[in-house]
Amino acid sequence: MARERTLERFTKERCEAIYVPLSRPGGIPDRLGFWPRMWREDANDCGRMKKVWTRLGALSTGSALVLAGCGSDPPRRQPPPETSAPKPGACAEAAKATRDPIGKALLPARSGAMCLDPQGGDKAYGEDADRPLERACDELLDGECEIYRSLGAVRVLESRYVDDAGSPATLVVHLSKFTTAEGAYAMFTQRVVGDGDPAGEAAPRAIEAGFLGALGVNNAYVVRGPYLAEIVFTDETAGSAAALRAAAEPHVGPLAKEIGAKLPGDPAPPPAAVSLPTASRLPLGVRYHTKDMFGIAGAGPGAVGYYREADKRYRVVALLRPDADQAKDLLATFARQPGAEREKAPNDGLVRLVIQPSGDLPAEWVLGRARGVVLGVGDEVRVLQGTMTSADRSRVLLSTLEKMRKLKGMLAALAER
Repeated sequence: MARERTLERFTKERCEAIYVPLSRPGGIPDRLGFWPRMWREDANDCGRMKKVWTRLGALSTGSALVLAGCGSDPPRRQPPPETSAPKPGACAEAAKATRDPIGKALLPARSGAMCLDPQGGDKAYGEDADRPLERACDELLDGECEIYRSLGAVRVLESRYVDDAGSPATLVVHLSKFTTAEGAYAMFTQRVVGDGDPAGEAAPRAIEAGFLGALGVNNAYVVRGPYLAEIVFTDETAGSAAALRAAAEPHVGPLAKEIGAKLPGDPAPPPAAVSLPTASRLPLGVRYHTKDMFGIAGAGPGAVGYYREADKRYRVVALLRPDADQAKDLLATFARQPGAEREKAPNDGLVRLVIQPSGDLPAEWVLGRARGVVLGVGDEVRVLQGTMTSADRSRVLLSTLEKMRKLKGMLAALAER
């Protein structure tokens, strides 16, 4: 009998181990079907858990992470009740099912061989729904409610697709609406990048989906305007990560593209993300923060880009202000941080400082201003290991002088726009 379990995504603190499902030759998966990966102190995110019920037995789902021990996990709920498998040809009855009106407008009734469950089952919470958003905290968002709320989520819809051939394969879509496009984009980047490495072998790959989409082993994310769609494919007959990827491929990507084409809103990232240089940036290599960057009071929202040039890795941060004077004040805020130093350069000079967010490794940053934009070039801490020598670090990180030269070039290009 297939076993039920919860798959969890999470970030940094209090986690003891992670496993990443990889369809790669060699190695021996554990009893849950996961290939072990070396644990890194900076890899986990216990504050960002995405729990998805599946009935895949000893098998992983997509790029989800599974944890062995997270100190303050809430009590786990019982798995959802079994649902009866659809009969072959069930999609002929799909049009008769009761649908959420917003889901009906934004989700295709049919995608290839999959269709919205003819038994209905749409669950809507929050704005213009018959369930309060608080119920979604218990029934859908399982441990992540505060993240959604902090980014301005006002509505969540769950819809289920089934296979017209009658197989146990399903697609589950969570369609979330946020008060702003920035909130939806921030949640997308948290899902796709989070505190991980966009250059990692388990990182999702970019797909065309109206505006922006990402595809994992058996899941996908699509964002446009104030909407974020999260798609998960499951099939209990798939016996390995490779088999799951093969089974999901004909369904997940096409559905993501169809949803992306229907979502309303401006197909553009927030202005801070637009200000990031595109040269050498990794695919999907942007993380957007809606609150104070680096945890520094007064810094405000901003975007972080992830870059690679040969063996060198670095990050770039962009923060916008309405005018040059306010950008100058922001640079002064960074200059007042403990250990910060001023360096001579045009437009108020540069600021060099070491920033160490809670639970993360220290990173050197060099920041400067052009017009109403503050840019910074910093270390990519995801490539660091505790046993590295200074020579090892210099092979993968930019030196202070290299950061300054690169930043001056970026600021000059920005000033010429």
